Amino acid sequence: MNHESEAVAESESISGEEWLRDAPDSLKSTRRGLKLVIYGGVLVFLAAVGVLYFLFGTEMQTLFMNVLPVMAFSGNLIIFAGTIFCLSIPEQAGARRLLIGAAVGFFAKVIFSGTIFFNTEVLNLPVALFLKVAGYIGFILFALALRKLLLYLNRPDQMWKVHCLLGSVVLFLMGSWCLELVTDLGLVGLRLITIYSVMLVGFFLYPCFTFSLKKVLR
Repeated sequence: MNHESEAVAESESISGEEWLRDAPDSLKSTRRGLKLVIYGGVLVFLAAVGVLYFLFGTEMQTLFMNVLPVMAFSGNLIIFAGTIFCLSIPEQAGARRLLIGAAVGFFAKVIFSGTIFFNTEVLNLPVALFLKVAGYIGFILFALALRKLLLYLNRPDQMWKVHCLLGSVVLFLMGSWCLELVTDLGLVGLRLITIYSVMLVGFFLYPCFTFSLKKVLR
């Protein structure tokens, strides 16, 4: 029984290596998808940095107020599109369902950021909170899908980067929760510390480690 399971694992490993070696269209599509996720993540990070300036800066606030929603919406939309491209990962990797779940979560984040971009107030608080949480769950599922891909490619040495991706999502959640808390308590002076030291770090790390994992597909 053990020999059979080892044979199956070995065949999956060879399949992953052959996939990299043959460089089919599905591999090119996956690379393109990861690039889009990285670019979208960078846009979301820059939008988060811009929020700091908007809250505490005194110049060009009107410009930032118009630009930041565009950057956040575009970034989330690009991340969603990148996830769709990543669905071309071979079925043997076992990442398809995770990617579909991630795409659903990212689409929810697109809807949330779209309401801000189009300056609409159609979402009540519970729905807005649900969409935000769904977006964060999307990041978790995407990281788990990359874990499946690494196992398929027989690259367990890169698994620590997936753990870092999951850790960055924890920073998203902690920062978001703390921001809501200090806002409710009226502790405006703590916003800078909360966003910059917690949430912003997570926004920065996610595209960085995704870029590092993308190198495995070269």
